[in-house]
Amino acid sequence: MAAWSDGYITDIQYTNHFYPELAPGYLAFACLRQGVRPPRLGPGAAYLELGCGHGFSVNLLGAANPGLDFWGVDFNPAQIANARRLAEAAGLANVTFEDLSFEQLLALPEGRLPKFDVVALHGVISWISPENRALVVRILERVLKPGGLAYVSYNSLPGWGPIIPLRRFVADHAARNPGDPQVRVLEALKAALALIEGGAAYFRNAPGLKTHIEQALARKPAYLVHEYLNAHAHPLFHADVAGELDAARLAFAASATIADDLPNLAAAAPLIPQIREATDETWRQTLLDFAGDKAFRRDIFVRGRNPLSPAERRALMEETRFTVLAPAASLSFVFAVPVGNLTGHAPVYQPIADALAEGPRTYGEIVRLPALAGVSEGIVMQAMTLLVGGRRIHPVAHGAETPGAAGALNRALLDRLAFNETPTHLASALAGSGVVVDFDDMLALSGITAPQGAGLMARFGRGLMKDAETLTDPAALEADLARRFKAFNKEKLPFFRALGVV
Repeated sequence: MAAWSDGYITDIQYTNHFYPELAPGYLAFACLRQGVRPPRLGPGAAYLELGCGHGFSVNLLGAANPGLDFWGVDFNPAQIANARRLAEAAGLANVTFEDLSFEQLLALPEGRLPKFDVVALHGVISWISPENRALVVRILERVLKPGGLAYVSYNSLPGWGPIIPLRRFVADHAARNPGDPQVRVLEALKAALALIEGGAAYFRNAPGLKTHIEQALARKPAYLVHEYLNAHAHPLFHADVAGELDAARLAFAASATIADDLPNLAAAAPLIPQIREATDETWRQTLLDFAGDKAFRRDIFVRGRNPLSPAERRALMEETRFTVLAPAASLSFVFAVPVGNLTGHAPVYQPIADALAEGPRTYGEIVRLPALAGVSEGIVMQAMTLLVGGRRIHPVAHGAETPGAAGALNRALLDRLAFNETPTHLASALAGSGVVVDFDDMLALSGITAPQGAGLMARFGRGLMKDAETLTDPAALEADLARRFKAFNKEKLPFFRALGVV
């Protein structure tokens, strides 16, 4: 580990992934729902991600929102080099990346960076030292505009409580053995699993850890290295995060895990009166965290909390447009919420999906759909909330940009398939966010033939699932890809065009 890393893992680069909660339209909707005025996130707005990793999210959002300026800062020069390489390949003119530590950022002269409407920190503050968290607060105080919002996600308590001893076990086990950290973290987790199978009493008293370890072993080793081996990784209570950010005059606005702030979906029925009666927002969030045993939070804070009047909130919501993120026929109305799985009432959810499948609609148009006559607006709002939070629909981007920049980024990403690099999302100019795309759909979008796709998959040991079996034989892959490509061109390609992906 390099001395400049301050205990943070740098020899294993962080995973390349997109986090939908970072999208400007998503963040604005989360605030609006809670009656908090979001910043204006149209053309000319500026967005900063601190700890941007490889810059995948910044590049995708920059391509999907060409009217906004996006900045990414990370102290790992290898990751910033990768971020710039992708931006150059896509020809993105509204994206800037800086190779800076938090301390170096604060040392920049006034005016070297713009003031930002959004500052995002995904998975940063519970992985860094208290000293670096204090620097983050100073950065927010310096660069976030009045009325701007900060997105902060972190491992949280009390849900992470039982995992703390496991993390210590994994870190100590890995430290005792030389070699590749990715191998060592997997061996440590397997050693913990062996303790469970041998009847170790600690794990009997924390039965959920077995599932936690099994799920961890299914993830990419590079992610696990950062999750378990960073020297300063530790979970935080929401109250402590809110207390630290208060020094930058930030106030809690909303959860970006949208269903988490609906008490009827976030807590058992006997707890709801106590939660609703809480007048202090920090205490209310604490009650919700204990009710749901929250292990990860996605918080939105604003610098200057301006409540909207009911009339203005309704007016802003009425004109907000939405689009589907997947073909309506494939939309599921089952949602994972803190109290379990919730199945949306089809007579409410299906008309919304059908209307949006025809094209973007405003919230006002959705509320007045004939099929929803007699349905209370509260029920419609809850349905829209769950659909947005469940990544089934999304607010339309400001200006609904043409797919020029998004298409250029997506082509650059699809070119990387030849090197076995598979993104999980492509940019959508209509949503101003990312859209999940299956691997075989990416092959179809890349324009290669079925034989070429089958050869590519065989070279990298990839397969396709068919009838509960994995196809790996080149001839079988080619035949199945040909079938999938034909269905894609007929059924999905028009949808991706409508979303501004191609």
